[in-house]
Amino acid sequence: MSRMTTVGFPSHQMNLVGSKGVAVGHFAGYESATPGISAVADVYDQDDLFDLLDNEEVLRLSHLGGANGFPGLPSIRKSTGIKHRRILRKGVTEVTLGVRLCERLEATAGIDLRDCDAILICHSHTDDDACRQLARAIEQELALPTDLITPFNHGCTGFLKLLQDASSEIDARPAGSRVAVLSIETPEFWHDAADRLFCGLVSAGAIGAILEHGGQMPLDRIAADDFTIPAEQRPNPDPLFRKEDTDVFCFRGEPCRRTVMRMNPEPVFINAIELMLSNLRAALDSFDRNEGERVIVLPHQPSAKLLKALVATGYQEFPDVEFLNNLAGYGNVISASVPTILSRLDEVLAQNKCAPIREGDHLILVAAGICMHDIADKMAAGFAHIRWAPIASPVSAEQLAVPQA
Repeated sequence: MSRMTTVGFPSHQMNLVGSKGVAVGHFAGYESATPGISAVADVYDQDDLFDLLDNEEVLRLSHLGGANGFPGLPSIRKSTGIKHRRILRKGVTEVTLGVRLCERLEATAGIDLRDCDAILICHSHTDDDACRQLARAIEQELALPTDLITPFNHGCTGFLKLLQDASSEIDARPAGSRVAVLSIETPEFWHDAADRLFCGLVSAGAIGAILEHGGQMPLDRIAADDFTIPAEQRPNPDPLFRKEDTDVFCFRGEPCRRTVMRMNPEPVFINAIELMLSNLRAALDSFDRNEGERVIVLPHQPSAKLLKALVATGYQEFPDVEFLNNLAGYGNVISASVPTILSRLDEVLAQNKCAPIREGDHLILVAAGICMHDIADKMAAGFAHIRWAPIASPVSAEQLAVPQA
């Protein structure tokens, strides 16, 4: 087993393995018993599911109700780095999105989800029961066994937390076991379209992966948990996040009443960067790299401003590491942000002017953001290290079951 790693902020220490941490077997060539990802699928190419919001529409939304919105299009581009975001098309529900994802994942992996030992789903929401309702509805639509799907309301680090739980599930089961992990995010239903801290960023999406023994992308190390942000790391004493039940505007510009998430931007910004850097350091410290092997970082995609700060600091400390930016076409898809890059890795590498993925390259998935179960005082963070196409069992990017749009 790989060793635990403790890293910290400048003024305090945090154990990145945490209370729920699990260290997957350290990479030493391909092993059939090692949990790994064998298939990834998304539904972004299914245009009938989504409507797109461009920057002109975001500008309009941000001023609804007399709100202090964006001053203009250049401000939106600089702050968000996004060209368009997705919301569900009228008549499309979260259940529709989830069912389509399941069907795509089954087709991509060549399996029946009924044969999975477990299915884990992250669906973030201000209503803690929304994910459970979605899980039961998907089971009913697809005639899956009741309670085969275990729901979680995790927020931005949701995919990493699901991978961690799925890896533990696989480790505890005999060879041939299989677990599906699904991130289904529709943040338009729990945000205020006139709140400029979110309206230009959040975007709908859904992505799934299959984990099994001997998966072609072995999980070398994974750790994700929730962390208390101490007073000395908070420029003001206000809650990091808070819920508000109030009259707002939906993302079609219509007035409505809902429970929305509000953010305290300064401490969230500072600590999100520090948490991702701390997790990146832990990930890089967890494996040995041979000459010529690249390290490619797939970070959470919160905003252009935060991502730019992360990359600038990261390059100073790790000048030979490559950071990927996928904001322009996909936005902040909450827990689906990181796996979206993984699903469309060839596309994103090309957009970032990076060389294609090569056998032996290291992928580091890293995220930090809201802790949905203690929003006032905690943030969640985590990382995963994946070795692409191990030398002992070479697999090309084309052979891995990843669909292309």
